[in-house]
Amino acid sequence: MRVLLMLSGLPLSGGERSLVSVLPYLKKTDGLTPLLCTLNTHRDGPLVDEFNKTGIERFDLDAKRLVDPASWVRFLNLLREKKIDLINSQDQYTNIFAALAFWFTNIPVVMTRHVMQEPADTLRESIRARMVLWATRSSAHKLIAVSDAVRKNLGSHAGVSLSKIETIYNGIDVERFIVNKEKEDIRLELGWGLEEKIIIMVAVLRRGKGHEVLFDAIPRIMSANPSARIKLIGDGELNTVLRQQAVQFGEAVEFLGERMDVPVLLKASDVLVLPSWSEALPTVLIEAGAASLPVVATDVGGTAEIVMDGDTGYVVQPGDSVSLAEKLIKILSDSESAREMGRRARDRVQKLFSLQRQSDLMFSLYKRTLGGL
Repeated sequence: MRVLLMLSGLPLSGGERSLVSVLPYLKKTDGLTPLLCTLNTHRDGPLVDEFNKTGIERFDLDAKRLVDPASWVRFLNLLREKKIDLINSQDQYTNIFAALAFWFTNIPVVMTRHVMQEPADTLRESIRARMVLWATRSSAHKLIAVSDAVRKNLGSHAGVSLSKIETIYNGIDVERFIVNKEKEDIRLELGWGLEEKIIIMVAVLRRGKGHEVLFDAIPRIMSANPSARIKLIGDGELNTVLRQQAVQFGEAVEFLGERMDVPVLLKASDVLVLPSWSEALPTVLIEAGAASLPVVATDVGGTAEIVMDGDTGYVVQPGDSVSLAEKLIKILSDSESAREMGRRARDRVQKLFSLQRQSDLMFSLYKRTLGGL
């Protein structure tokens, strides 16, 4: 079975990281040959190095825009020359590409939904979002939702029967988050104070991630625990704006940019925070669990499918900076309880969010899709 997995590119973002992580497991699956097709390299980042380690073929269409006849010819030639049996598209643009390819080639399509809903703030975004729903209804033989919340939302918005949509949680390499160094040693290497209480947030610096909610919570946090320090990992369109807003907090907030050593940074921290306004299945919460780190996150999308409120962390309402601060303060004030939360979080991640489990479920869906034609 030759499956073409599709991404718009390889930026260091959640859906892309998830697919690159599971590719080696798919490659090891008997009877399956995965290949990767990207639309262009414009947004490629450090994730390219991780992908190259997989040894999987990548084909780039060098698409200038969504409607690009030259890239379409390259795409159709690729499908024919590589004798593709099934397409698994992963994002907005590739879902549209895959849908149109189905009408030209009749190659079956599985579409993966990594978001709760497509952005539709501008006319162009709104048109694209409607095109994705059209592609979902007209061309997808099966749909993968990364959480039950996404599954229900997609069924409702696209008018698709839930029997056509299967939830397959994104997995992670749990062993990657076992760092064989003492927390204190890592902090010394990083230049972090041994007595500081470290709150880490790993998220793209863009709208919807809730950085402003965390900033609203900082005065309350610092009042209860002056040694608290907030480490922000990531980059994005709001980099300059957020840095300007954070000036008022002085050394309490530090921007560390994009990092490839997230497991080490998690090991050095006391709690992870994710105050998002919208999520599908935030991978960083799974990663925090694998690192035995408790979390405080907002109750959006599949968050509550990862975080057991009061057991492996806390779940608060979106935009509630007071509750966010209170739960962070609670974790920082009781180290033993925080360690117990972290241990339970790790047990849950090992059970539900392994890459092997994700790969097995994807392959099973591919076989059933082809077998049902």
